[in-house]
Amino acid sequence: MWIHRTETIVNNSNISSLLSSENEGQEGLLPNFLIQLSNSSMKTIRGGRFKPREVSLFELSLEDDTCQDLPLMLDEKLCQCKPIRIEPAEGNLTVTAVDVSSIKIGDTDDGVLCALRASTVWKTDDSYTYLRCGPIMFHITDCGHHFMSERLGLREAFSFSNFSPVTMRIIGRLRNTLERWTQRLVCASSRDGIILFDGSLTAGTPDNPVKYLEDILGSARENGNVVLAFSKATKLAIAGRKVTNLLEQMSAPCLLDIDREIGEQFPSSPVKLMGRVYVAKLAFGGFTFRLDIDRQVPVEGALETVSRLSGCDLVEQGYPETLRLAHILSAFTANEVIGIQRFIARNYGLRITSQPNLRRSLFGPFGTGREIA
Repeated sequence: MWIHRTETIVNNSNISSLLSSENEGQEGLLPNFLIQLSNSSMKTIRGGRFKPREVSLFELSLEDDTCQDLPLMLDEKLCQCKPIRIEPAEGNLTVTAVDVSSIKIGDTDDGVLCALRASTVWKTDDSYTYLRCGPIMFHITDCGHHFMSERLGLREAFSFSNFSPVTMRIIGRLRNTLERWTQRLVCASSRDGIILFDGSLTAGTPDNPVKYLEDILGSARENGNVVLAFSKATKLAIAGRKVTNLLEQMSAPCLLDIDREIGEQFPSSPVKLMGRVYVAKLAFGGFTFRLDIDRQVPVEGALETVSRLSGCDLVEQGYPETLRLAHILSAFTANEVIGIQRFIARNYGLRITSQPNLRRSLFGPFGTGREIA
């Protein structure tokens, strides 16, 4: 097994063709308007103090929580559903995965600094190739958040503060914009393969319009691709138990179809389930996940796609290796955050100041509660 960077273009790779000279002048790997938004926002930094986000080189979890799954309580009768057995089918098939990470970098006198990064990983034969875009940074300020909100389609009139709802909404919308852009490029450039997304295929909220996801899934189908979305975290529950617990005692690989029961929760809601919803356990002793499969793909084709994924990609812990690598390559490490903080301080004339830790000041070694990022 090999993994390498996209500086070496793979001759038969459809994704790597995005980097070829034939595509000069066409849409880039990062949307121009997002780059311009980043540049204009970073120009609002006028020196002063900079309070970096506290990180530790030994910190195990640095990722900001981005789970947008809707909390639902489903009927207990689901416990009686029979799982669908999956037989892995080996073959030569391209598996492509997309993931995007966002993280808060720190606070300035005028606002909040955050960073985004996207990664794409694709597997052909026995090798993995990856492409990373970013980090791309943004400075969200009191004066600029109205302009940024308008560019991102946010119309709410919140008052700005470092921890205001609109600040978190802007960061979430920035992340979603980059993620949808990357997904669209992948779906348009890959042919006859499996495309893996992180998260669900639920749309219809202000931050996640239906049209964007419809266009992405439509482009994938036009090119013979099938989109599967794996959720690492889900709020779907049955009698207080997460739906992923339903397959704990089942032998893998298998699926549990919970689509009809979930669909009944949205009879007249603007929220749409663009994917057919399953609980998936793809490896013996592995974890279980919520799995959404493009609803426009016939059930038989969807199940066949899961079989081919199980045979083409590594799923030792129940999670596709291609998607696991996409997450690892997009996530920010403590070293990278410290490097970004140093870069910003040096290039924008910021003076790094210590950030008082109220809990530690009050409680000493007993101040172990979760700090606000």
